[in-house]
Amino acid sequence: MANTKNNASTQETRRKLIEAAGEIFAERGLHAATIKEITTRAGVNCAAINYHFSDKFELYAAVIRYAVANSPCTIPPAEPGATAEERLRAYIGMQIDDVYSRARPSWHTTLVAHELAQPTAALDAVMEDLIRPRIVVMNEIINEILGPGATEKELAYAGMSIGGQNFLHVYHQEVLQRVHPKLANQHKREEIIDHILKFSLDGLYGMRDKIRARNKGKGTD
Repeated sequence: MANTKNNASTQETRRKLIEAAGEIFAERGLHAATIKEITTRAGVNCAAINYHFSDKFELYAAVIRYAVANSPCTIPPAEPGATAEERLRAYIGMQIDDVYSRARPSWHTTLVAHELAQPTAALDAVMEDLIRPRIVVMNEIINEILGPGATEKELAYAGMSIGGQNFLHVYHQEVLQRVHPKLANQHKREEIIDHILKFSLDGLYGMRDKIRARNKGKGTD
């Protein structure tokens, strides 16, 4: 007997529920959103929720996974012969494109920001499918720039410092517009990327000098 949940009609209903729920969760939050609102916006019967998801929380988890899986901003492959600095710029650009990509509905970014600020069990999907793979790539780049002798804590702090700059621009646009209203409409993609890159490299090179001096003092240069 065919699995009726896999036919085109039911998959389309599931997609409508996820899209509608994503918009409403982003607007109102997980707890304030209601099943009635979601099914009305999706244009489906209330019973569809129970058919596809056990409850609102399972639907929310599915929405988070959907938003993460459909991010158009993927980790850029390293160009042959690219320096660590060039790869870092490409990485920062990928992060910033989460703001500028028109292929991504705005509720994706808003909802992921909500989840990071007020985590639920769905945070695991965000970590494993979106954040952790990016951290691995960034740590490889940072490790190459800092060179031998960098401690795990130094790598972690450097990564968090760079990631924090990206995170602010991607997930806190409303805050930035309120803090710097005169600059809000003047930010340009390339300008932001160049600033984060220069600021980060200045810090990384300063760390590298200290690490080299420490290694030299230990006779491990």
